[in-house]
Amino acid sequence: MISQANSLTQEKLLEFHEGRMTDAYLYFGSHVQEGETTFTVWVPGVEQVAVICTAPQSNLEEKIPMTLHPLDSSIWHVSVPRMMMDYRYEYEIETAQKEKIRKVDPFARASEKRPQNKSIVQGKSQYDWPQAVLVQKETSNRQHFESAMAIYELHIGTWKRAKDGQFLTYRELAEEVIPYVKKQGFTHIELMPITEHPLDESWGYQTTGYFAPTSRYGTADDLKYFVQRCSENGIGLFLDWVPGHFCVDAHALASFNGTPLYEEARPERRMNPDWGTLNFDVRKGEVISFLLSSGHYWLGEFKFDGFRMDALVNLLFVPNDPARPHNDDGVAFLRTLTASLRQHHPQAILIAEDAWHFPKVTEEIEEGGIGFHYKWNFGWMNDVQVYMKTPPSQRSRIHGNINFSIFYHYEERYISTFSHDEFVHGQGSLLNKLPGTYEEKFHQLRLLLGFWVAHPGKKLLFMGQEFGHFDEWKFQPELDWHLYDFKAHRQMALFTKDLLRVYRNEKALFELDDKQEGFLWLDADNSEQSVVSFIRRGRSPEDECIVICNFSDRPYPRFQVGVPSNGAYLQVFSTDDALYGGNSTLQKSSFLAADHAFNNQNQSIEVNLPAFTMSIWKKN
Repeated sequence: MISQANSLTQEKLLEFHEGRMTDAYLYFGSHVQEGETTFTVWVPGVEQVAVICTAPQSNLEEKIPMTLHPLDSSIWHVSVPRMMMDYRYEYEIETAQKEKIRKVDPFARASEKRPQNKSIVQGKSQYDWPQAVLVQKETSNRQHFESAMAIYELHIGTWKRAKDGQFLTYRELAEEVIPYVKKQGFTHIELMPITEHPLDESWGYQTTGYFAPTSRYGTADDLKYFVQRCSENGIGLFLDWVPGHFCVDAHALASFNGTPLYEEARPERRMNPDWGTLNFDVRKGEVISFLLSSGHYWLGEFKFDGFRMDALVNLLFVPNDPARPHNDDGVAFLRTLTASLRQHHPQAILIAEDAWHFPKVTEEIEEGGIGFHYKWNFGWMNDVQVYMKTPPSQRSRIHGNINFSIFYHYEERYISTFSHDEFVHGQGSLLNKLPGTYEEKFHQLRLLLGFWVAHPGKKLLFMGQEFGHFDEWKFQPELDWHLYDFKAHRQMALFTKDLLRVYRNEKALFELDDKQEGFLWLDADNSEQSVVSFIRRGRSPEDECIVICNFSDRPYPRFQVGVPSNGAYLQVFSTDDALYGGNSTLQKSSFLAADHAFNNQNQSIEVNLPAFTMSIWKKN
């Protein structure tokens, strides 16, 4: 690390104040080197700042006064001539109103385990990344637009617990979840926020430590081990990161100098009443530098493969305004952020949550876009779930919920998601949303996931849904793994595994996800039978797949579907296979196309289409 006393030059200070600094963690916070420990913090407009330190295994506080930086009256600094590794510390700030408040370090790289919250002095990381991992990280995401991407959304604290009921550490998690995710056929893991946060039940979205992996699950080196093991097993790893808003707890960023500093200066835009959080003031250069540096830190220090960025709605749109006008300040910040991350970490994938209809989120900045690679498809997710929750006899009336997404799909690059937000607060799990008997629920869950995989767009599924988690997600010790004792749930897990294998193997299901030539409706409007059929295409003609989805509870023994050329067609996958709890065996025989024009195709085949079934057909 650099000695801050000499490193914050006029040029670096200008970068910080103008919102151009991407490595502020090297200059701010606490650092240990060559027999000294330095502390540096940005606190403008105050009377005095001191660092309050406590040695390991001690409760005796030591108060060390700080002085203003010689070139900058908003930055306080002190150099202590001893190594203070693992000391706990916080800043005591005397505000302009003569009030003394204590704050944790915004740039702390480690924190105490909750309910304690002091910052912890860390030395320079000695983690030795294997060269093979570093090479893999530089090359793994090439051509990701044309690759399969099936993301497993994971909350560490509630996926599984240790035998004593405690949280799994990052290292323990590596030995448990990576083999499971790999076996199930997912290509990536998305970690719900692991930036430090005070409340377990916030799921990590109310951040207090933008440079500190939460101590709930271990140390920074433990997290690096987890990242390394993912890489060695060919699993990509995304971090759910929150660049727009932060926790209101008094020990952290809120009113850091006794007045709004990191938060919005405009009162009407400051607070998020739904979340109980504060919005960052992204007009302020120092705040921009703080957030840019946080993003660069997680990608550079921990080698994540990219971010899913949470709650962009209050950056793209003016907060607390029901008219939802565009937020020019937030848009400018996001463009600065994505441009900077893509310049310095070109291998990283940037995913926007973006719950509203802001245009060109995944367009290049030079073309008027925001610069993300993908955005979550909330419209598809909501429409499909409404449709599937509707009793089958009534689905014909809302058939547009199934076919509407293609009208806008090619305006952006989408990820089709079934995320954690859909399985909380009384909404039920995917399985429990579905109508009908216990057996019919499983038939329809297989159909729903089959449609999810066959529909254009990359994929994300929240943990537990792969084996038919029966209850909604609660902040309980762990998922209901005892469900594997029941045949229906074991069959569901096998189904998801085989479905994702088909997804990864069939290029037509991912290679042209964002190209209109990769999709063709055969019949989008068969509302009477509640059936849709379409063609998915890859770059090679032999990869072409015919997909038929029967959302009705009625079987159609001789269902006619158009095909693009003559020859024999073979069913390569069916959600109704008896292996998964269905009623059919995979039809191995070929169906010869007849010269009967149908669905705007010159040939057609007649197939057996069971109720609640998605099937995939290919030319033999």
